[in-house]
Amino acid sequence: MLIMGFRVLALLLVLASASASAQPEPKRILLLNSYRSALPANREFAEKIREQLDLPPMVAVEFNTDTLNLAMDHDDYYAQNLLEVYRVKYHASPPNLVIATFGPAVQFVLDHRDELFPGIPIILCFTEYLADDLEQLPPNVTAVTTRLDYSGTVELMSRLHPDMRRIVLIGGSSHVDALREQEASKVLQQFESRFEFTWLRGIPLSQLTETVRALPPHTVILYVFQNTDLNGVSYVSPSFVQAVSEAANVPVYGLWDTLIGSGMVGGRLMSIERQGVEAGKIARRILLGEVPAAVPVVRLERNDVVVDARQLQRWSIDERLLPEGSRILNREHSLWEQHRNVILLAGGLIALQALWIAVLLRNRSKLQQAQDSLRQEYDHRIQADELIRRLRTRLGAEEKQSNLGALAGRIAHEINQPLISIKNYAQAAMRYLPNDSAKEGKLAELLAEMEGEANRAGSIIQKIRTLLSSERVDAVPVDLDPVLKEVVAVMKPEADAHGRHIDYRVTAPVPIVLADALQVQLVMVNLLRNAMQAAASHDQNINEPVSITVGETADRMVQVSVADTGPGVPADETENIFESLYSTKETGMGVGLATCRTIIEAHGGRIWCTQNPAGGAIFHFTVPIAEGGA
Repeated sequence: MLIMGFRVLALLLVLASASASAQPEPKRILLLNSYRSALPANREFAEKIREQLDLPPMVAVEFNTDTLNLAMDHDDYYAQNLLEVYRVKYHASPPNLVIATFGPAVQFVLDHRDELFPGIPIILCFTEYLADDLEQLPPNVTAVTTRLDYSGTVELMSRLHPDMRRIVLIGGSSHVDALREQEASKVLQQFESRFEFTWLRGIPLSQLTETVRALPPHTVILYVFQNTDLNGVSYVSPSFVQAVSEAANVPVYGLWDTLIGSGMVGGRLMSIERQGVEAGKIARRILLGEVPAAVPVVRLERNDVVVDARQLQRWSIDERLLPEGSRILNREHSLWEQHRNVILLAGGLIALQALWIAVLLRNRSKLQQAQDSLRQEYDHRIQADELIRRLRTRLGAEEKQSNLGALAGRIAHEINQPLISIKNYAQAAMRYLPNDSAKEGKLAELLAEMEGEANRAGSIIQKIRTLLSSERVDAVPVDLDPVLKEVVAVMKPEADAHGRHIDYRVTAPVPIVLADALQVQLVMVNLLRNAMQAAASHDQNINEPVSITVGETADRMVQVSVADTGPGVPADETENIFESLYSTKETGMGVGLATCRTIIEAHGGRIWCTQNPAGGAIFHFTVPIAEGGA
């Protein structure tokens, strides 16, 4: 059993080794820094490059950082030994990409790239003082360039300190410091007629702090760069600037954004963050297969104005003097700015509590009034129910009378035709009687009586027709809105019996119309009753209401629409349903809609039916607007 266990363990080790060997080699990035690793700029550069890589999960990355420390003044022995160290270190396992930051590392990589990194892609990150030497980059090299904005920073200093006469520049004693001084002096020549320039070169920090304590008025300090002093002591810029700013009796300005928060006011600052971001973007493209020659050089030409709010306050500098678009960092927030949400929440709760108390007090004072109102409302409800009952009875009688009138009119029309024919036949028979007939007198008398009786029957029918169905409309100006609301109130019990709700919607004030209110109500009762019966016969939309909408048309008419969600009206029957004695219901007489058309057309309007997009039918009718009723 023990031997079997060892065999299984050995098999697992072999499989693990095979799996590990199948993993792709990681992409190795070598970041070469010019200055000592303690500089915040080195850390920020590396962080921004890492953030921008964002490679696919199957692409592993190994990120290595080395510090050449070439900013110090070293002899050839140091350079030769450094070269030998890198030759041995990366011979067996060369990087896939080299990134060099700032001048010394950039120059070292360019001088020894063929020896140390043959054919390996290289990204150079440097400032403009090397630009003249790098007009033509090698094929495997691309770059991100930036600039130290000396002139822009001096202009900002002059803007914030209108009485400035003297600028003290702080520099170091190393060869890198000398390059910086040479670069700055060349740019600042344009300001020599306006300001007096004084260089403090390589002064040890203890002596420098004493010097800046006693600078004359109208002076401003510009920190260029001090890598080492005359004694060979090297410095980390943020702590160096911090000591100088705390001791100085005048404001201190600088050129790098990493120095904000160290006591300087600000300047047009070179952004290490932006340079790192752009370098990371280029690194990603190269690691994914692009060649450096296909990646154009990124030139960060303009630096933003960045200032420290605490130093503006310390030196009483008016923020309104800052150019538009300036960034103000480290602003101290007021109590309101720090706890705005808490203050708003507390204030809202207090206001809500006060409002609630006021509401309770008001409700208490109105309690007795509410009880009295309820009693009055009950009495009014009893009276309203009685009024609605009487109105419903009256409307029912009027509707029946109107329906009978329309039916009588049509029957009279149909009977008049044969009566006229009888009359005509009697008159024709009299013309054809022979003159010598012995019975001529008697036949003529009988035919005359027949004609007279036909005339008498027609007169009687016309009287009945006139009695039951008037052809005239006594139209007067009527406010249509209360007329329709009255119908809705009357029909509510019937709607409840059908399990339906009448939804009356008016989108705008209804104009005064010219109509007979009772006849319009009869039309509405008929349409609503049909709508509720149709909806009740269709179970699919049982909760949908019967809706009434009212609106004005372009031709000075008011249109009323009644919509239901019943089975609808077939498209080929939308005209026939308004004909007399035509009905789509098994028990219908075909009188109601015909009567509605008679009434509406007598008013000068029209009535029609359309399909409801939501299912069912919509019946529309129009009545004219009274003069001056719009």
